[in-house]
Amino acid sequence: MRITIMRSVFVTIVLILFPVFLFAGKDLDSLLRALDKTIENSQKYSDAREVRLAKLKQIFISKTTDQQCYNISVQLYNEYRSYKYDSAYSYAGKMLFYAERLNNPNLICESKIALAFSCMSAGLYKEATEISNSIDTTQLRLKNKASVYSLLSVLNLVMADFAAAEPYYRKYHLKSLQYCLNSIALFKKDSPEAFMAKMRACQLEEDYVNAIVTAEQYLSVLHPESHDYAIVVSSLGFFYQVRHDTAKAMECFALAAISDIKSATKETSAIRQLAELLFTRGDIQHAYKYAIIALDDANFYNARQRKIEVGRILPIIEAGRFEIIEQQKNKLLIYAGLISLLFVLFVIATLVILRQKKRLTSARAIILRQNTDLLQSNEQLTAIQKKISKQNIDLLHTNEKLKEAQKIKDEYIGYFFSANSSYIEKTEELHKMIARKIRNKQFDELMQLSDSSGLRKEKEDMFTLFDRIFMKLFPEFVDRYNLLFKEEDHVVVKPDGSLTPEIRIFALIRLGITESERIARFLDFSLSTVKNYKTKAKNRSVVPNELFEHKIMEIESVKTVDTDKTE
Repeated sequence: MRITIMRSVFVTIVLILFPVFLFAGKDLDSLLRALDKTIENSQKYSDAREVRLAKLKQIFISKTTDQQCYNISVQLYNEYRSYKYDSAYSYAGKMLFYAERLNNPNLICESKIALAFSCMSAGLYKEATEISNSIDTTQLRLKNKASVYSLLSVLNLVMADFAAAEPYYRKYHLKSLQYCLNSIALFKKDSPEAFMAKMRACQLEEDYVNAIVTAEQYLSVLHPESHDYAIVVSSLGFFYQVRHDTAKAMECFALAAISDIKSATKETSAIRQLAELLFTRGDIQHAYKYAIIALDDANFYNARQRKIEVGRILPIIEAGRFEIIEQQKNKLLIYAGLISLLFVLFVIATLVILRQKKRLTSARAIILRQNTDLLQSNEQLTAIQKKISKQNIDLLHTNEKLKEAQKIKDEYIGYFFSANSSYIEKTEELHKMIARKIRNKQFDELMQLSDSSGLRKEKEDMFTLFDRIFMKLFPEFVDRYNLLFKEEDHVVVKPDGSLTPEIRIFALIRLGITESERIARFLDFSLSTVKNYKTKAKNRSVVPNELFEHKIMEIESVKTVDTDKTE
């Protein structure tokens, strides 16, 4: 009981969701593109069927027994049944021939059904009726008897559609429904034949909701490229069309047409029905293309009723296509007139533009000459500006040097005035002392005054004062000087701030005293001593010897401006 309920629930879910799966992602435009692509490859599918037919014919020739010949005739009939009428009819006749030789009522029944179906497909309804009425159902299996009822149901249904007028339509319609119900009672439940019969019963009873449900349920187990799939999805399209769901109907017919082409089926109505609906939608180009294909298929299969169906819609589509061509022709005439007018305007505009261009060329030549003169003047001005800028830079450098020299001069002039004043005072005191000592005849003490220790002390004081003034002027001199040497060769200033003899030599050079003789006299050194100091320093330096003194001269003094601000 539980399994039955679960199965019912599962079938219900499938029936609800299957339409979503069928049409998900398959909008009509993409389906039409797929159909056009399939049409391009249609010859490939027809060639594959011809290959199968050739192989079966070879097998048919090699068979000897009636049963073998019957079986191969059945296969050949199935291949031709929806491909080519005359060949299908021929092999249905061969089936009947071998079935009668085998004296098998069920095989005779299958053969007559095949013959009747061939006649019905070609529009030979009277002949199909006569053949189906000749079938003796008393000795048949239930399956064959059900197949006879199914054939009679389909035959009466197409005759009803063909007759169309009352009372014949109603008469055939009721017969078709009765035969359909009889076949359903005999077919196995959920068999393909049962599904097809149920769909037909729903159609005859105009219960299109259940017809759609049954068709979608059957589609879920069919291969999309099989002929049965094309039949069922085409029927589904008809059901949607009756319910005025044109969008889904066109999608179903497009799917059926794709399946028909891939299975090389020529006995088809899906592409013709699709052409009709596309025509009503206004897609004349596709409608005409598909109608021509439907007519070619009907001519190839040689089905008269299919030719009539296509012949009914094709002139209408052709008229619509002609109307579109006429509209396009009228549009082309209008466009041609507009283009001619635009061409005349273009010629006039071109002449005006050429005239303006000539004037612009003349004006451009004048402007170009003026620009050339301006550029030359600008280049001259630029050269003058560069020259002035260079002179300004030289003046700035000269001014800086003058400021520095002025600062050094001020400092050392003050230093010499102070030193000279002190020396004068000391000289006066010394003269007074000497005079006093002479008057007092203190000759021994006079001899003590001649000792040079006092003069040495004066020199040391002079060097100390020089060092203090120089470091005031060049506070970073020692640090900058040490940058010219490796770390192990750096010079260290004495704790009292006195400079070493080496530093004093290059300090005098920085002050502009570059002659070694003058440096030697000032420091009370011999000339060779000064030269040795200079040579040793240059050899220890990390810069080339010829650049050493130049680097010394680059050491800056305290900026005059900064000094002024400080003061």
